[in-house]
Amino acid sequence: MRLVLVGGGTAGHIFPTIAVARQLTALSETAVELSAVCGSRDLDRLLYRDVDLDVVPLPARGIVGVDWWRLPWRAWLLIQSLLMVWRDFSRRRPDAVVASGGYVSAPVLLVSWLRRIPAVIFSGDAALGWATRVMAPLASVATIAFEEARGQIWRTPVELVGYPVRGTFSSPDAKAGRTAFGVSETDSLVVVMGGSQGSHAINEALRADLLRLLEKAQIVHVSGQRDYQTLAAARDQLPAPLRARYRLHDFIRSGFANLLAAADVVVSRAGATSVAEFSAVGTPAVLIPGQFGAGHQVATARAMATAGAAVVLSESDLKSGHLGLMLLDLLNDRSHLDSMSEATQSRGRPRAARQIARIALELARRDSTVDG
Repeated sequence: MRLVLVGGGTAGHIFPTIAVARQLTALSETAVELSAVCGSRDLDRLLYRDVDLDVVPLPARGIVGVDWWRLPWRAWLLIQSLLMVWRDFSRRRPDAVVASGGYVSAPVLLVSWLRRIPAVIFSGDAALGWATRVMAPLASVATIAFEEARGQIWRTPVELVGYPVRGTFSSPDAKAGRTAFGVSETDSLVVVMGGSQGSHAINEALRADLLRLLEKAQIVHVSGQRDYQTLAAARDQLPAPLRARYRLHDFIRSGFANLLAAADVVVSRAGATSVAEFSAVGTPAVLIPGQFGAGHQVATARAMATAGAAVVLSESDLKSGHLGLMLLDLLNDRSHLDSMSEATQSRGRPRAARQIARIALELARRDSTVDG
């Protein structure tokens, strides 16, 4: 049995794809051959580097929101990707495809539909991206993480299962998280992140408020590579007692589930993977949704706020110094944090990867039966 998974372009597509792949291996009753189709960027190669998958990079790049003069080249890359997928599927026809959405999924799902290969597409946003909206009707099943997304998919059956998270999020250890990152059990802990590549706006807002926040809490800051050196210089200028309370990382490869479980509050973009991960462990959040794309992060942040699981700040609020004030208010109101934690954990679905894997295996078995 062969299954092809599609996830590339960002960690928000790659980590869930890897989570589903591991569940496919665990659940399959027979030998299963897994391939992962990804983008050609360095990040894709880095994140798939230590994963036991046959990785197939495609040159496809996004076409929505790019300058008009880039469109002919992007269209050519899409055509190249379609031909590559067509040739691969001609040599080794998959029994099913599992796609995470995004531009890398487009050529794979189109070829799957043309060759009548069953597919499941999964999404974690409250407002679906263009690729998911356009490609979902070509899939056999679509899964969502927010009820708000159900009406955005037509023709294809929809199941509410959540968004896949890494296996470590099923049983996180908060005490181990504090130990690993050098945070005492008595201090408040704030985790600040901005997606796999970091967020300059969030990084700058935190840098401006570091002194007063470090008086109240220890901070673990996942900055991304772009601002790391600038923030390291700012850290070195802090008074020694406060410097020891600020843990700066450009990226965290292991122990992240334990760290989030240990946090009193997390500051984050509202990407699907980030929201799914801190929902799985019940961490309250201050969400600063990105304004890029079709506004899917804004919709996701609003849905989380409506559920009582998060508070939302806009990027314009960051420039006004509101981030530090909001964090201090939350850290001084334990009952509010507790209610937010209950709300976010109630909507967390740490078994989403397993459910998606089950759907994919069932589609593959049906396809094999029909072919037989």
